[in-house]
This record gives sequence, C-alpha cells and structure tokens, in this order.
Amino acid sequence: MRVCLFVIVCLFTKGLFSETQGTIYYLDSSLTVISSQLLNVNEFKSCSGEKPNPVFELFRKKQRLNKRITAAVLAFPFPFGIVGLHRIYLGTKPYVPVAYIASLGGVFGILPFIDFCVITFDKKNFENYQDNGHVFMWFNK
Repeated sequence: MRVCLFVIVCLFTKGLFSETQGTIYYLDSSLTVISSQLLNVNEFKSCSGEKPNPVFELFRKKQRLNKRITAAVLAFPFPFGIVGLHRIYLGTKPYVPVAYIASLGGVFGILPFIDFCVITFDKKNFENYQDNGHVFMWFNK
C-alpha cells in the first residue's frame, strides 16, 4: 500500500533566483518522489501569512515568561542581586553593575530587592527593564 505525503518547498527569495516559484513533491512511504509539480508563488499564500502561527506565539510568550523568572531569581539580593547580575542578564550598560558593587551591594541589598519586586509584580512593562541603562531601572527611560 502506497501512502502519499505532501511536501511543499517554497522559494520566496526574488534576489537569489530569477523566478519565484514553489514545487510540490508527492512522496511514497519510502520517501521516493512519485511526481512533482511546479507552481507559481501567487497560486498559494506566502509562508509569512497574515496570521501568526499560534505555536510560535505560544513559544514567544513562554520565552518572555522564562526571561522574567530568570531575571527575578537573579535580582534576589543574596547572592546574585548585590553584584547586579540581573542587570547584566537584562542587557544594561557596563557601569550599572559597578554602581551596585560600589554602593555595597546596592545599599546593602535594598536596590536589588526593589528590582526583584518590580520585575516580579509589574506584569505589563517588563520590556522597559531590558536594555535599560539607568541605575534605578524602574524610572522611565
């Protein structure tokens, strides 16, 4: 019994090829090509489509949550927060961890504790803390 698999290979790069076209390959169960058909790209939707793939959106949402959790753990004052490791993880300027160390661990752990609370409880503005060059990261850019 032969089972046909449907595979679409899209070549959407106009700069690399003279024509933009897609090829449909029909394969059997042993992955040998039964037939192929050449199609114009305009005959089917592009891979970038209007709606984002829900699997990718779920992955991005989970990745943002994981980044928030990691930053919160690193911001806890002892042992990582007092040296500003969470700020390095979030991509800050190089002088900010030096300021944390020079101020005796962010004023004896007060700054890292505030950072920990802000990262943990501020759900909607987490992107404001990434690549933030201010020593007090919870102030607006």
